[in-house]
Amino acid sequence: MVEHTWDGTAQAAPVRHRLADCAKRYDWPGVFAVLAAEPGLVNAARPGGTSWFAPLHQAAHAGAPVAVVERLVGLGAWRGLRTAAGDRPVDLARRGNHAHLLDVLEPPRRVDVPAETLRRIQVYFHAVLRARVQHLLDGPALRLPELEVLLELDEPRMVFPVPGMHGRFEFHLEADGPRLVVDVFAQRHEITAREVRLREHPAPRRAEVPGEGAGFAALVTFAHTYNGYDLHGGSSGLAEVVVPVQRAWERTGALPDDVDTLRACLFFQQRSHYWDGGLWDFETAPFVVALLARIRALSGGAVPLRSVKPAPG
Repeated sequence: MVEHTWDGTAQAAPVRHRLADCAKRYDWPGVFAVLAAEPGLVNAARPGGTSWFAPLHQAAHAGAPVAVVERLVGLGAWRGLRTAAGDRPVDLARRGNHAHLLDVLEPPRRVDVPAETLRRIQVYFHAVLRARVQHLLDGPALRLPELEVLLELDEPRMVFPVPGMHGRFEFHLEADGPRLVVDVFAQRHEITAREVRLREHPAPRRAEVPGEGAGFAALVTFAHTYNGYDLHGGSSGLAEVVVPVQRAWERTGALPDDVDTLRACLFFQQRSHYWDGGLWDFETAPFVVALLARIRALSGGAVPLRSVKPAPG
């Protein structure tokens, strides 16, 4: 299953500006060159920009060839994503009389939810986000997830990593109700157009260790089954556990026999990858590969969840 990520960051990374510049001047080879290296930016707008134009909006505005639009959609561009003015790509193409793009830009509807119902659910959803991480939203403004894009996905689910947050929000839309289910840490929020219900997360008691070639999303998800920050007293306490292990491995190639220590190291590596901006390949990093192989060998293929629920507030 493809993992869709809502990227609401306002981080002014040069690659984001380069992508926005290429899209704005309709430099499609330049756009695809950036996306080949950073495919997760396919729905990204310019950091600090006010229009919220993603590459697909620029292609629709330009009346780009159908092949360009189809390629962007194939890379994961959302046809239901709106600009700051509320326009979808198809709206921009229609306004520009680009009739050749209307069919390919019309957002499919995999889930049938009335627009007003979805709007009310989104209001509650954003309230939940602010209640949990308002202190992280007070800096550079984040664009909070917009639920309309879920309607066009084969599996209407998405993740929302908030910069500075230990973990991430995972949410999916269920037509029955309808309701939005939001998982964060050990809690689950069930949101309808009328209410929000808070429940304990019905997570499995054990997690399978990913096999070789499982892919980035599976490795990240597994790394977060062990909450190293909470279990080791924050980032400094976690580093005291991990750094000696990594240095010893770099000298000798040997790893300890304690599975929890190995998982602490894997969690630390995943968080380092995140804070480094994904500049190195997490899946193939030798230390990560060695950690996973050792965890598999010692655990028999499954480990208990070790994630402490944060204290309220």
